[in-house]
Amino acid sequence: MPEILPDHVPSPRTPLVWDGTRYRAVRGHTDGTVQVRGEDQLFSLKGLIVSRRAAVISGAGGFVDSAACPADEIWIVTTISTSDDISPTTQHYVDNRHPWAIARVYDDVQAFAAGQRSQWSGHTYLGDGGTIRANFVGGLAGDTCTVDLTGFIMTEE
Repeated sequence: MPEILPDHVPSPRTPLVWDGTRYRAVRGHTDGTVQVRGEDQLFSLKGLIVSRRAAVISGAGGFVDSAACPADEIWIVTTISTSDDISPTTQHYVDNRHPWAIARVYDDVQAFAAGQRSQWSGHTYLGDGGTIRANFVGGLAGDTCTVDLTGFIMTEE
């Protein structure tokens, strides 16, 4: 049976973590932040994502990108809502884009009226410069399109 207490008895409010062998007390820095190492990274809630970006589409059948995630944050995007505010469209597809990779988040194929929104709920993550790109099949050059994101802003400790 693994040992439950650390080498010394902590305060009753000290959180314990399992390291794969035994429970250990979480250690902290003198400034009150949590001390972590290597793969033991923790994320701290910094705030909420409430982001709206309305922009002119990149061209006929083109795209609009969300705001980019700053280098010192991790965004956990939980909802994405998109619309072509000017023209009807036939498909909205959304990609999670990073400088090193692109992954499809969702593909919504239907007849969208001008201003009708497509919506997705789940979890997708953005880091250092990552964006959500919404593509609007059937959109016309000059159309204003909108990408809304909600979720959580995290920082690495």
